[in-house]
Amino acid sequence: MATTRRKPAHDSGEEIWDRVAKAGEDGLPRDRAIGRNTKSQFERGKGWIRDVKCAAEKKSFVRYHDHYTVTLDPDKCTAYAAERMQSLYRQAVRIYKSSLKELPPESQQLLTVTLLSKQLQAIFDGMEILQAAGFSRKPQPPSLNRPPPNPERLVPRAEAAADSPHLEQAGENKRATP
Repeated sequence: MATTRRKPAHDSGEEIWDRVAKAGEDGLPRDRAIGRNTKSQFERGKGWIRDVKCAAEKKSFVRYHDHYTVTLDPDKCTAYAAERMQSLYRQAVRIYKSSLKELPPESQQLLTVTLLSKQLQAIFDGMEILQAAGFSRKPQPPSLNRPPPNPERLVPRAEAAADSPHLEQAGENKRATP
C-alpha cells in the first residue's frame, strides 16, 4: 500500500499565493484557488499565507465576495476583517451560552468566571462599535439601529458580561451581585 507524504504548509501556501496573485484584483473562487491541493492542504496553506507570506510580501490575502485575492485595496481588506470579526462575535456568544451562562450564582462570582465574562464583554462591546460604524455584513432592522456609541465606551467596560445588551436580548442577564 502506497503512502502519501504530507505536503508542507509552506509548499501549499506558495502554490496558492502564486495562483491567486496571478489572477489580480478579481481573485479566484475557492474551487480554482485550491488548485491540486486537498481541502486540508488548502486550509493549512491559507494559514501559512496569513501567518508568514503576507508580512513577507507586505500584501493582504483576503476572501472578498467569495473570491480569494492578494490585494492592498482597503475596501476588500476591511470587508474581510469585518466578516471575520462577525464570526468571532458569534463564537463568543456560543462560548458564553455553552459554558458560562448556566453556572450557578456561586460559580458566577469566581475570579476565573468573572475574568472570562469581562473578556467576552469586550468582544461584545467591540462588535457593537463596529456595527454602529456600519461594518455589519447583514443590514440591521430599523428598530435595532442605534445612535453611535459613546466614545467613553471605546475602552472595554469593567462590568461583567451579563450587563451586555447582547446577552440581555436573549434573556440571559444573570449577573451575580458582588
